[in-house]
Amino acid sequence: MGIDSIPTEVLDLIFDCLEKEKPDKMNRYRHLGAAVRPESLRNARLVCRQWNALATKHLFRTIALMHNGNDKAFDTWKQIVNSPAVQQAAREAEVYSVRPPPRSYYRQLERDYETWCSWDSGDWPEFVTAIQGLGSLPNLRAVNIRFTEGCEGVEKSGYREEIVETFSTRMHTIENVFKAIQRRKSRANQFITPITSLTIENLQNMPFTEFLETGLFRSVIEDITELRLLVAQEDHDDGPDYDLYYDERFTFEPWLQEEFLPCFASRLTSLNITFGECWGVAPGYFDGKGLHFPNLKTLILGEYVIGHHDQFDWVPAQTTLETLCLNRCMIVSYLEYASDDIEKWNDLTTHDWKFIADRGRGWTLHKFDGAWKVVFDAIRTRLPNLVQFRMEHAKLNDVAGRSLRSVDDMDCCLSAKRYVRFSSGTISPWQESDSDGHMDIELGGEDEAECSGVNRAMETQEGDMRAFKELVQAVEERARRRLQ
Repeated sequence: MGIDSIPTEVLDLIFDCLEKEKPDKMNRYRHLGAAVRPESLRNARLVCRQWNALATKHLFRTIALMHNGNDKAFDTWKQIVNSPAVQQAAREAEVYSVRPPPRSYYRQLERDYETWCSWDSGDWPEFVTAIQGLGSLPNLRAVNIRFTEGCEGVEKSGYREEIVETFSTRMHTIENVFKAIQRRKSRANQFITPITSLTIENLQNMPFTEFLETGLFRSVIEDITELRLLVAQEDHDDGPDYDLYYDERFTFEPWLQEEFLPCFASRLTSLNITFGECWGVAPGYFDGKGLHFPNLKTLILGEYVIGHHDQFDWVPAQTTLETLCLNRCMIVSYLEYASDDIEKWNDLTTHDWKFIADRGRGWTLHKFDGAWKVVFDAIRTRLPNLVQFRMEHAKLNDVAGRSLRSVDDMDCCLSAKRYVRFSSGTISPWQESDSDGHMDIELGGEDEAECSGVNRAMETQEGDMRAFKELVQAVEERARRRLQ
């Protein structure tokens, strides 16, 4: 059988496999569209006209608006979105507010951060025009807005070695992308697929209530059924983590729960929320109370920490869930903080925490006795439709640990690092246990074991493993029954 004899449908399936090829697991930004698609797809276009047409459809399924500090990239983008072949092929568009970050977590490349300086006041007509090109893509279904990690909050901290992307530039980008989507919806003279998937990477942890109240925002989100958020926060590595006391660190998570997510709740079928740092307990609090997603099928949580017995109840309350993924989610077992932290953090939620020791000078150590076995049992018994469960704990130096993950990218295992400690007086307040579960913390007792540290994972191993296995088995059995 010659190449010409292969049915088109078979070739299309082959090219689909080439499109999903992942060049590098450590490549954090491997979904950049045609810019980094596998070389095999590019080569396939050169074989013949038929292959060119089929490969083009896959090669340009995802396209990216990227720029390198000049307007030439905008011209290239305009040529791409005005191509009839690309207009038919594009299903997903990525908009970068600035030049893309380094492809490796540690590798630092020189970048022209000045490219967005004029954007701080919203003055960048070339960028605005380029964003409007989204309206030329009639088959678009997903839009991803990607910002940089560097943030600066309302309370500016003075000299910073790293250059940050301001909150105003981020909002200018969001507003103009939303305007392009709204304008696209108004094109009634041709068939336009609704944009149902929205991703915002490195959304800064600052509330923007006024924008939520606009007709522009409501017009765009009424079609969104898939929402993916990676939240970034101002962070300092050169001293005590004083940014813990910035207003946004304890106001954003309640705002996310009470104002932002409810706007999407009635329509969402898939929700993915990850923070750049542990979230949910302190200084901000998120217990999901009042959140109801009547159509939610998939929920992915990253870096979420449980510190109260009822804090996770909002998850098994979403009884329509079929897929649940927990990426680097932990239970905090020990918490050390100063007495005035409670006041600074707008009445820190401390119920369920048991006093352990007085550290002096107003510092106290507390313990939360929550265990994963209770969480696993609640998931198993209260989510009758769950047919897929994933849980993993990627290493900090693995970029997968703090990035938006998909279900297919995640494994399912019970890590010894599933418990964590919190100390507000350290450079990095969230202190992970070692690979064996050991926490380097002195409880202050006379017993040698108490002074040398604790291992909460070992203490709960039998119950946690029992509940984990029962959950995995129950989910697998449901999945098998569904296939019968």
